This record gives sequence, structure tokens and C-alpha cells, in this order.
Amino acid sequence: MTGNNFAALRIAAALVVLIRHSLIILDDNISPFGPITSDDVPALGLWVFFVVSGFLLPAAWERRPHLGKYISARVLRIFPSLAVSLLVMVLVIGMIATTLEPIEFLKNPRTAYFLADNLTLFPNYLLPGVFEANPYPGAVNGALWSLGPLFFLYLMVPVIGMLPWRVVKASLWTALLVFCFVAPGWDPIETGFDVWGNYLSDIMRVAAFFCAGAAIREWRVPMRGSAALLAASALAIVMVVVPDATWPVAHLTVPYVLIYAGTRSTPFIRRAGRFGDPSYGIFLLSFPVQQLLIHVNPELDWIPSILCTVAISTAFGYALWWFVEQPIVWIKRRPGRNAARSAVLREGPLPVR
Repeated sequence: MTGNNFAALRIAAALVVLIRHSLIILDDNISPFGPITSDDVPALGLWVFFVVSGFLLPAAWERRPHLGKYISARVLRIFPSLAVSLLVMVLVIGMIATTLEPIEFLKNPRTAYFLADNLTLFPNYLLPGVFEANPYPGAVNGALWSLGPLFFLYLMVPVIGMLPWRVVKASLWTALLVFCFVAPGWDPIETGFDVWGNYLSDIMRVAAFFCAGAAIREWRVPMRGSAALLAASALAIVMVVVPDATWPVAHLTVPYVLIYAGTRSTPFIRRAGRFGDPSYGIFLLSFPVQQLLIHVNPELDWIPSILCTVAISTAFGYALWWFVEQPIVWIKRRPGRNAARSAVLREGPLPVR
């Protein structure tokens, strides 16, 4: 449990990602909203993850500016849970949904490619014979594309964090924010090519939110409720009145609103993580779970379909937290305790501080 609202914000973001993806991949005849593409619904949940990471990680680097420990912490945050989730996608969801025989499915090279590519954060969405007849055909997990850009930005934090003055770090994060914001829509800069399985323009659009969170952190921007309310109101008005301007206005307003909300300590809301943080597990598994439900029961109405996806993905998220993420945290802490114990044995009692 923490004294702020960031855990609640992450869980809410994961559920928003789940609902957005569900509306995109549901059959047009099942969804009451008709055909929806990824361009029709803002990726607000994904923005939350990038903004929050951008805000929190520079502080983590400041507290312990050790490159090896920082990278190992980020690797342990991303990859063990990802590996478990990929195995669930292959050995459970894939085996249920494939049109191939089980042995043929497991021996197919595309199954190995799916695991290997995604474990190296190169997005691979296809498993042999899986979800080929779904309304959103073939895609096992469309959420995986964002992990590569996010991990790259994780690695940018110590690169910039090693610079000597805070104003330099803040200015550099701000410059990157402006560049990532401007470049995708500026013809002289080519951003339509592929970088590690993603279009550079897509990477830059989400990177802008990470850079915004980091810039707010480094500039020590004061958080005020009146300013957050004004920013949220401005974005809501623009989304209704001038939808085409949502994207640029979101970059100016969403990071501030999210960080203001996250840094508050609201009764009950701040206790959202007292049983663990299922957000990463929800993010990793909700897309293939929704696809599986559509595959098993194509006529299932959209509300029970989404609710079942929420229930299954949340249960998986908590299981991942307690049986994968938390044991890793305990293992990471153990060397310090062993070192302290050794010091006691060698040098006598430690001083009381």
C-alpha cells in the first residue's frame, strides 16, 4: 500500500486499455457502437502507463543512481511476467483456439517465433491457426507492440539522469517531448518507417507522453487542483467540439491531469494496491482473453463479454503479482539482508540508527 493514487491509476488504466481493445475487436453486429478502429478511440489507458512511468522513473534513478541495479530492476519488471503471459497465450489460449492438432501447433515454427520475437520485445501477433475466423482475425495480442518503446524509454532515464544539472535534464526531456510531438505530423521528417516492428510515428506519439511525465518531474512543476480541472475541462471540450484537435491538446493536458491525480492521497483510492497491483497482468492478457471469448462464443453480447474479460484478466493479474512479481521483489531484497547478516557475524552488532 502506498500513500498516493498511482496504484489505482495503473489499475484503472489497464481496465481502460481492456475496454478499448474489446470495442475494437468485437464483432460489429455485437458491439452497439458499430465498426471501431484504433484511430476512433484515444488510447488513454496507454497514455497513463507512459506518463506515470516517465514521472516515476527519474525519481527512482535519483534515489539509486546505479546503472546495473537500475537496468536489472527494469528487466525484472518487464520480462518474467511477460514470459509467463506468453506461455499462457501459447499453451492455454493458443491450444484451445488453434485449428491445428496440438502437436502440430507446438511444432510449428511460427509458435516458436511468436515466443522468441515477443520475448525480445519485437511484436509478433500471430500464432498458427489461432483466431483466424474472429471478427478481428489472426491477432493474438495487439497490446504487445508498446512494450518495446516503453523499455527503450526506461533505458533513456539513466542516460539523461547522468547529466550534471537538473535544468539540463529537464530541458532535454522537454526538447524530446516537442520533437516527438511535432515530428509525426511534419512532412520534412520521415517517421513512417519501421523500427523494431513498429512505425516510428507510433513510437514517437506514445514517447511524447513519457517525456512529458519526465519533464514535469524534472522541472518540479507544482500540482494544483484548479489547473488540473482547467486542463481536463479544456480537453473534454476539444474532444466534443473539435475532435481533430484532440491529439495535440491531449499532449498539453493529459500528463498534468494524470500526475496531479496520481500524486494525491485520496482515502480509499490510495488503498487500491493493498492486495497487489494486477495492472500489468491485465494489460498483458486481456486482449487474447477477449479474442478467446469471441472464438468460443461469437454470439455472446458485448457487456457480458467485456465483464468476463475483466474478471479473467484481473484474476490473472493478481496471480501474476503474487506468484511472479512479488517473489522477484523478495529475491531482490534478500542479498541486502544476507550482507547485513554477514556484517553482523564478522564485525559484531550493527549500530542503531
